[in-house]
Amino acid sequence: MSEQEKNKSIKVNKLKLKITTPRGLKFTEEADMVVMRCIDGNLGVLPGHAPITSVLGDGTLRIVNNGSEKKLALFGGIVEVKDDTVNIFSTIAQRVEEIDLERAKADLEAARAAISENEEEMQFQNLRALMYRSLVRIEVGTYMEDTDYFKEDDESEDDS
Repeated sequence: MSEQEKNKSIKVNKLKLKITTPRGLKFTEEADMVVMRCIDGNLGVLPGHAPITSVLGDGTLRIVNNGSEKKLALFGGIVEVKDDTVNIFSTIAQRVEEIDLERAKADLEAARAAISENEEEMQFQNLRALMYRSLVRIEVGTYMEDTDYFKEDDESEDDS
């Protein structure tokens, strides 16, 4: 068997990624790898991953496909991995074009200023969470790769 025939017979498995928010199906795509923030650390998923369910934390979802990477901001939810399918049920999932970068920066500065005023502990924790969410939005919002990869989904689905 020639090298070309061997390469053609090798099937490249992909993950099927589905993100659902309270408003319905938000995003679907095939991917080589998905990395997300869970409450106990980052979880990376490749094709053939063992079945798992985990609670999502606030963080950046990285989608790696054919050597390129996309990022989404995810805030809470759960993930279920089974049979090369990654189902994410998230409270908030934001694409780069949905992020108001100026608002995220303003929220970050407001949270930093309030923390420096030594507010009560509960308010401190809330502001710390707001600050972290702002940083996630800034990371995803400043992602410099072409954002046209969402056009097909935007035309056929209602924005969440």
